[in-house]
Amino acid sequence: MPKRTSNTFSLVRGRIRTSYNKHNFFNFYKKSKPNFRNMTLYQQKFASKQETRAYHGEHITEGRWQTIFEPKLKGVAQLDASLKGSVQHTPMVLQTFAGLEKRLDFALFRAMFASSVRQARRLILSKHVTVNGVPIVHPGYTLKPGDMFSVTPEKVLEALGAKKPSLKEAYKVDKTQVIEWQKFVRSAKENPRDAWEKQKSKHSKFQTLYRNRYTPELNLDRETGSVNAKKLNLEKMKSAQKAVSRKSVLKDIVNTVKKAGDAEVTTKTFEKQFGDKLAPKALQVYELFAKDDKVFKLNGEEFEAEISKIVPTFKDGEAEGEVYSETKYKKMRQILSEINTQYLEKIRQDFAEKPISEDEIINDWAKKLHKHKKLPEFSEVQEKGQYHVNLPWQRGMYGLKDPSKSYFTPWRLKPFVAPLAVLPKYMEISFKTCHAVFLRDPVARPGESEVITPFDESVFERAFMYYQKRGM
Repeated sequence: MPKRTSNTFSLVRGRIRTSYNKHNFFNFYKKSKPNFRNMTLYQQKFASKQETRAYHGEHITEGRWQTIFEPKLKGVAQLDASLKGSVQHTPMVLQTFAGLEKRLDFALFRAMFASSVRQARRLILSKHVTVNGVPIVHPGYTLKPGDMFSVTPEKVLEALGAKKPSLKEAYKVDKTQVIEWQKFVRSAKENPRDAWEKQKSKHSKFQTLYRNRYTPELNLDRETGSVNAKKLNLEKMKSAQKAVSRKSVLKDIVNTVKKAGDAEVTTKTFEKQFGDKLAPKALQVYELFAKDDKVFKLNGEEFEAEISKIVPTFKDGEAEGEVYSETKYKKMRQILSEINTQYLEKIRQDFAEKPISEDEIINDWAKKLHKHKKLPEFSEVQEKGQYHVNLPWQRGMYGLKDPSKSYFTPWRLKPFVAPLAVLPKYMEISFKTCHAVFLRDPVARPGESEVITPFDESVFERAFMYYQKRGM
């Protein structure tokens, strides 16, 4: 049986535990090196034993730990005479608690499948853990080199996921977010340039801070922080070219004629849209309609249906729906194919001759911003049990995108995990499948030990002496 928990994360005692708890992180932050100067040798050993045991197997009784302790510590060193005198010291005493690392509950915590060793123990007892495909219900099961263990993925998400907010908490956060978003959109509409500069400055600071750590895909120049107009111009050109098809060309011709109204349709009518070279071919398409101007009078779905009969959509090599097979329509489709090919080149030339300016980019950006619909009153939300949120960075209620889950959705890691998360060298871990392979026992080598610990060698030296003295 494990020891009972009694104020495990006390901020007064300040013990560091094998846990990702936020109070444990604070204890880790404020922990200072023990002052051995005014202590007797026994006091030094006992204080070191207290500190190390609080982290290494605090849930295990002292009697149980004594049976696990191995006085013969394992280490490896390169047997090369040429390195004599230049090899770093091997911190063998850091291997004092290496025997615990082979326990299944510790392995689960080290592999980041649980937020604490105690939680890993509960997962094992609940039959959510298998070793080599066999369910294991013993937290103290000793892993051997080559053993593969796994945890039910849903339980890992639950164990390491952030806390699920209540409906009231989510509503409070979303209401604040919506209010701030409304203010931002209003200011961006009133003064696009000022809002753009503020966002640019914000992203520039972010990039400077994390440049050597991450590579965020910010659409800003690395050195100046200015917008990369050339890249945006290229993206806009590609987007315009992808939208071109025989059907879109025909629609442009029809819409151009509609805009001309009662005026005579000539090549000049199409020059603005298609240019000097393609205007005559666009006129040919118009003339093929002859006096049958039915397509020029239709709108909406009827217009789309008529266009689809002239230029059908093909699927698996066959046209979908009714298709006009008269000679004039065949010729029309041929001309449209020619225009389509040359129209792509015209778009490229237009963008090359008149690249997009920064002012255009800013104005387009401001136009695309839209205010969010006002959230209903909380009394109404309580009755329905949900409300709709559609912000650029969030789809659905804050932390409750999937209310059926017991953790924050979309899934988010617990806070303060990063500083305490260290992956061991003696394991191969797959987070996608929640599987891990225990490669070998942790060992010490020149300059390092594979046993993960927050304490230095001086503390471990005294802790090892404490247990060694008792003849174990």
